[in-house]
Amino acid sequence: MSDQSPHLAVWPPPGSPVSIATWRRELVGLFAAMISPPPFPVGAARGTGQPVVVLPGFCSPNLTTARLREFLGRQGFNANSWGCGTNFGPTARDLAKFERHVSGLAERENRPVCLVGVSLGGTMAREFAKRRLDCVARVITLCSPIKYPVATPLAPLAQAAILLWDERYRRKLRLNEPPPVPLTAIVSTRDGILDWSVTVPEAAPNVEIIHVESPHLTTAFDPRIQRIIADRLAGA
Repeated sequence: MSDQSPHLAVWPPPGSPVSIATWRRELVGLFAAMISPPPFPVGAARGTGQPVVVLPGFCSPNLTTARLREFLGRQGFNANSWGCGTNFGPTARDLAKFERHVSGLAERENRPVCLVGVSLGGTMAREFAKRRLDCVARVITLCSPIKYPVATPLAPLAQAAILLWDERYRRKLRLNEPPPVPLTAIVSTRDGILDWSVTVPEAAPNVEIIHVESPHLTTAFDPRIQRIIADRLAGA
């Protein structure tokens, strides 16, 4: 991919599955889910204390993953936030803080950590696993872009945020290469934020692709997706 920031995110071209209208629908759905979240799935897989770190999506605070972390905690997983507040992308400060957070958790638990990332959070989780294989057991991504340019109505905001990203990190991105750990990529054809085709990874022995129909912003609230995540984490 090009490391020129203007090419990472672009305004949706004619015929794109995403637009201002789909973005608005996503926001309405997110507010509804936060006010009245759907019930947790019944009979989901249980964990045995596996440490899990959940990364929020682009420009999203930890509050957006609180419901998923609550569910994972109820199921017996050691669920943690990513420790960096609102996710504006791989800034130098947040990359260093996140690495300390994950490596410290892995050391305290004496076992590698599972990473669950929503949207850009999943993209960052994939890249972190490539750099710190010693700390990561498994990666699960939810609607995470791995091909560029990304067509999105958030392109102007993304282009501004990209200017804050760590330049060395951007130059080293090899997003098409899967991390050397088991990867589950959850892809939604109903994605209203990103053209969903950029979230589909290449086939590989350690890559599992699961297609769902869920809005982008509410994947972490979806009981069907919560069940999938618990099942994969239980096997880590």
